[in-house]
Formats: sequence, C-alpha cells, structure tokens
Amino acid sequence: MKHLYILGAALLLMIAPAMAQTAWKIEPGKYIGNTKIGATTEEMATLLGPADGGDAAMGKAWGIWYSHKKDNSIDSSRYLAVYSVREETNGKEAMVVKQVRVNTPSFKTAKGLKVGSSYIEVKKLFPAIKVVAQYQDKLKGRKITLYDVKKEGIAFEMTTAKGSKQVCTAIAIHPEGESINTYILFPGYEGFEKL
Repeated sequence: MKHLYILGAALLLMIAPAMAQTAWKIEPGKYIGNTKIGATTEEMATLLGPADGGDAAMGKAWGIWYSHKKDNSIDSSRYLAVYSVREETNGKEAMVVKQVRVNTPSFKTAKGLKVGSSYIEVKKLFPAIKVVAQYQDKLKGRKITLYDVKKEGIAFEMTTAKGSKQVCTAIAIHPEGESINTYILFPGYEGFEKL
C-alpha cells in the first residue's frame, strides 16, 4: 500500500508541472489554459468543476465558468466560455470542445497577445487576420468587430468606443482551418445590432 501512495505522489509531481506550464497560455487552434480543443466536456468538468452557467440545445452547448471574487461570489465580467458539439469520439458519443473564449488578460499567447492588446499589435503578429462580423452595442456606445485567423485557429473580439482605438476584449480559439462562425455566434451578442 505504501508503494501505491509513493507511485501516486510521483505521478502527481510529474503531471502538475505540465499543467502549470499551460495554465495561462493561449495556443491558437489547440488550447487556452488547460481547456483543449477536442477534449470532452467530461474531461473539462474534471479540470474546472461544474460550469457556472450555459445553454444547450440540439447537440450543441455553451458552458461558462466565471471568475470568483475573494468572498467567492461570481464576477460575471471575467469568464472562460466553452462551446461543444455532440460527436462520436473513441467509439462513443460525447460532447467535444470546439471553441474556447476568454475575456481576461491573464491568458497570453507565446508572443504576449492578450485581452487589452491593440489591433495594431494583433495585426503585426497575425497579418492574415480578417473581419468576420461586426456589431453595434447601442447601450454602451461601442462597436464590436470579430476578427478571425482561420488557418491558425484564433479569433479576436475588438471593441471600439467613440474616439478610441480598437482594443481586444476577448480571444477565442477554434480548430485550425475552420471559421470562428462555423458553429454559432458567441453568447451575449443577441442584444447587439449586426452591422
């Protein structure tokens, strides 16, 4: 029994550094933090716990994990959103992660892009960036532009307030070669006017 505990501890020590290395990284087309494209929602729930919110219908679902304040109450202004689709994987049906979206600057690409980066910084590192959708948020008086780098599997939501430059307000990853709009639009866009 003692050897099992030692073996278990050794495995934990080997796995923990690998998870810590990716915990705050964005790898286009692959992962944001420990949330990976192609993972099952069962695997996600094991890593993140149950989602704080979401929606599901017809074999598609959004799961949203919100940041928590020091008093453990939900901070809905900062989140990780995961979009999944029912597919066959490993011989059985499962909900599989197709998109991951974050709106917190804690997550960064290898070259330092994060929420808060300017359009110019993003364009310099991803020159193939293309506009795929634009929305008007009349309540806050801002325009939201969704840019995609389809080949690499990364998209940037940029917001422009009157008289200011475009700033990244969310980053999403998706399978390389697929459009960010392949599945559905991001949650929260329903109240905006599409331009």
